[in-house]
Amino acid sequence: MFRIIFLLGLIAITLAIVWAVRSQLIQLAGTKQTLRQQSIDIANNLRQWRSLPAPALVGTLMRFFYLATLASVVLLALTGFLPVIILGEAVSNLALILHLLLAPFFAIGITALALFWAERHSFNNNDLERLRTGHREEESNGSQYDPNVWQKFCFWLSVLLAVPLIGSTILMMYPFYGTSGQEWLLHVHGYTGLMMLAVVVLHTYLVLASKGD
Repeated sequence: MFRIIFLLGLIAITLAIVWAVRSQLIQLAGTKQTLRQQSIDIANNLRQWRSLPAPALVGTLMRFFYLATLASVVLLALTGFLPVIILGEAVSNLALILHLLLAPFFAIGITALALFWAERHSFNNNDLERLRTGHREEESNGSQYDPNVWQKFCFWLSVLLAVPLIGSTILMMYPFYGTSGQEWLLHVHGYTGLMMLAVVVLHTYLVLASKGD
């Protein structure tokens, strides 16, 4: 059952991505160019971080942690889900080593994003009205990088999901639970990870869609 739910979840996420690309809601060429340019800008800014003003440095760190966390989520999903789906067994050997090595990068990245982005993603009085109007064009006096209400929901949901996702991993390292307890924690970790992947994919789509408007 565990394996079937994982498989159905990943198929649904894959189909959603394919639909978004085929419907031209996401332009692959434009996305690659955006990610490449963002990576170059971040690398250049980090090399010159001493000469950057504080707002520019904070903005660079925000983008760096976002891309690093996004990459860690993708790699963690590959090392965590593929052995379960393909082999039908728990993560072990090289996949487990890679999964454990990548986990601290995700934990640091999601924590940094929560600190850097919390204020920007706080809900305001206009969000309820924006929620009622769906994805209509928002008249905003803020920056073009200000998140919309849907991005805010995804952000806070990912932060909330990170708590049981990371917490279950930590608890499994201590001999406080029997076999059934360890299995329960493993299921919590797996299902939460699948939900986290879906939320990250949705948030990434919303960011790319907003840049294309």
